[in-house]
Amino acid sequence: MKRLHLWAVLLGSIITLLVCVLWPSGSGQAPTVPPVYGYGLPQPEAIEYPQESGHVYLITINRLVLKDLVNHADLFKEITEQAALGLMSVGVEGGLTTDSTYASIGAGAPINASGTSTHGLNNRELLQGIPASEIFQQRTGLTAPTGSVLQLDIARIRKINEESRYSAIPGSLGTVLQENGMAVSVLGNADGHEYTARPVVALAMNKDGLVHSGDVSDNLLINDPSFPGGLRTNYDKLQTLFSEYSKTPGLTVVELGDLERLEKQGEYLEESMLQAKRQEALARIASLITQLLGQIDQKRDLLLLVSPTPRGNYLPGTNYVTPVMVAGCSIEPGLLTSPTTRRPGIIRNTDLAPTILGFYHLDVPSQMYGRHLQAISTDQNVFRLASLYRQLEQTYLSRSPVLHNYVLVLLILVLLSLTAIFLPYTSALMHMLKPMLLAVMAVPLALLLATLLPHESLLVLVLELIALTFCITAGINLWLVNHANDLDPFIIVSLFTSLCILIDLFSGAPLQKNSLLGYDPIAGARFYGIGNEYMGVLIGSTIIGTTALITRLTSCPRKVILAGSGLYFLITLYAIAAPEKGTNVGGSLAGAFAFLVTFLLLAGVKFNFKAIIKTICTVGLFLLLLIIYDLHRPLESQSHIGRTAQLILQNGPGEMLTIITRKLSMNIKLIKYTIWSRVFLASLASLVILFYRPVGVMQRIFSRYTDMYIGFIGVTTASIMAFIFNDSGVVAAATAMIFGAPPLLYLVIRSLRPEVH
Repeated sequence: MKRLHLWAVLLGSIITLLVCVLWPSGSGQAPTVPPVYGYGLPQPEAIEYPQESGHVYLITINRLVLKDLVNHADLFKEITEQAALGLMSVGVEGGLTTDSTYASIGAGAPINASGTSTHGLNNRELLQGIPASEIFQQRTGLTAPTGSVLQLDIARIRKINEESRYSAIPGSLGTVLQENGMAVSVLGNADGHEYTARPVVALAMNKDGLVHSGDVSDNLLINDPSFPGGLRTNYDKLQTLFSEYSKTPGLTVVELGDLERLEKQGEYLEESMLQAKRQEALARIASLITQLLGQIDQKRDLLLLVSPTPRGNYLPGTNYVTPVMVAGCSIEPGLLTSPTTRRPGIIRNTDLAPTILGFYHLDVPSQMYGRHLQAISTDQNVFRLASLYRQLEQTYLSRSPVLHNYVLVLLILVLLSLTAIFLPYTSALMHMLKPMLLAVMAVPLALLLATLLPHESLLVLVLELIALTFCITAGINLWLVNHANDLDPFIIVSLFTSLCILIDLFSGAPLQKNSLLGYDPIAGARFYGIGNEYMGVLIGSTIIGTTALITRLTSCPRKVILAGSGLYFLITLYAIAAPEKGTNVGGSLAGAFAFLVTFLLLAGVKFNFKAIIKTICTVGLFLLLLIIYDLHRPLESQSHIGRTAQLILQNGPGEMLTIITRKLSMNIKLIKYTIWSRVFLASLASLVILFYRPVGVMQRIFSRYTDMYIGFIGVTTASIMAFIFNDSGVVAAATAMIFGAPPLLYLVIRSLRPEVH
């Protein structure tokens, strides 16, 4: 009966947690606009699409960088004063090529289209002496309409995306517009004398590789001997074509290829000449857009200016995320954001297609991963973006060297600990290990708190991290020097880390957004909530901190301890799962398993077959209710679990196999290439070794530190579950082990060498 009562309490707790997680705010309906946290800015407002929509102009200016808007503010002043601006995080499949960045915008999801831009042709153009329309029919069996533009490699694009991590459909944007009677046209190219470059066709095409009207030939080029390469865009001819293609509602996609041409010519140009020609090109581009702004209906038309491809070898400064400008539709000057990112000034390239469909009040296909753009009214948008970019760039460039060295230190420390365990005459090393093990556990907290300090360079940041880690470690040891159990430093650093992450999550995660162990828009894997790195840290620190504390509180009533631990586990799980907090579904499942296993073991439950099945069913119920809730939320607010469930419902059970295969392949890839896999594998190897050698040591730990031993089981469970349920699960698995391996190694050393303190 006691066991039955325990499971009833657990089930009731799970249901209560889900009610808290899923309970809608406000008037009883889920918010359609997720909150944008912090920054002292107004809340974003959805762009109000007109009832009688006009025309959409999508102008692509590849290789435009934010520094161009800052350094040539006078050229773009009239544009930026009428537009909402943002930085665009770019996601593609495969390599980061121009072909793929354009095609991903048109698909509304990351896809791979590498090597296809040379085969975007007008239907009457010749390829090796054969009309493009004939080649198109040979490859697709379709007849190209007169005046159409064709992507001859559409079949290849489909094939190379069949094994994609995403269920993306190339040409989704053009398909939906065409099916709803909207005209789609494409103009311009980035051709040179000796090559063709027309990635813009893959942006505008439908699923058959066809755009019904447009011109991407050399008709829109002009010979200019003063311009590097001898060809540039004919802006006057483009200007005359705008009015022709905008007579009916629809989308006109325009490629202004001059900056791309300069990028290709960069290695042959003196730097002064390159920058002079860039300025000339920018002046022509700004003049064209300014004229277009004067022509469009500011209330009924929408103008989007996009630089699809980041990076580049010959750009002024870096270009890790690209500038975007949106005008028309009565948009006020300010910053762009979207429910995809929930961060002022930052959007995703997959947000553009849903925004265009939203302009025409069309449903967004479930295969599109973006959301409608939103605007935040504010002044000085260019300079706000420049400040934001500097912060993003510094975080991005600092992340790899700092974390690589941290992982190296962590691995060395694991090896030193094993050395101290297996080799005699290592007493000096043993005395050093406790503060060192404590220090590596304190680093995630130092990485979180370092965002509160100013740092203009990597050197300053590293010094701050070292100082913070030293202060945390030394402070704990000094405070406890005369009146503490030997486990107290590990208890304090674990629980303090857990509490700081929880406070940050409940505050909107302002620290994680800028932490080196958090996430950043340049990498583009996550933009809000809790990332896999800190999700692993949170679960690991919570379990070890609570179980170590229980080991110390031997005089407290067991029921009170269990109730307090269970409540803290539920609060932590809520913070990870709640849509307005952590919104990490994989972390929710990993946490649910780990916390449940830990709590049941603390409660004395023996894990036989029935207990395992009940645990799986409880977590399964948790997942099922999350899915049901997410499916009933508005599309703008759904997390990826709702979108995944929609894909399964639409495409059948086979989609589940695709998802499982995707997760496995991603984790296998990360095991090969990410630094965190070394931590995960080294930690697991240490556990395996210690279970067998020295003989009886783990039994000794279990007898002396029974509750903390359960914590190690819980952390190992969390690590394995995080690896299974997350796309980049090896990262979460490794960071959870930061709070598993170091304290366990220390306890083993203490067990074998009681004189070590």
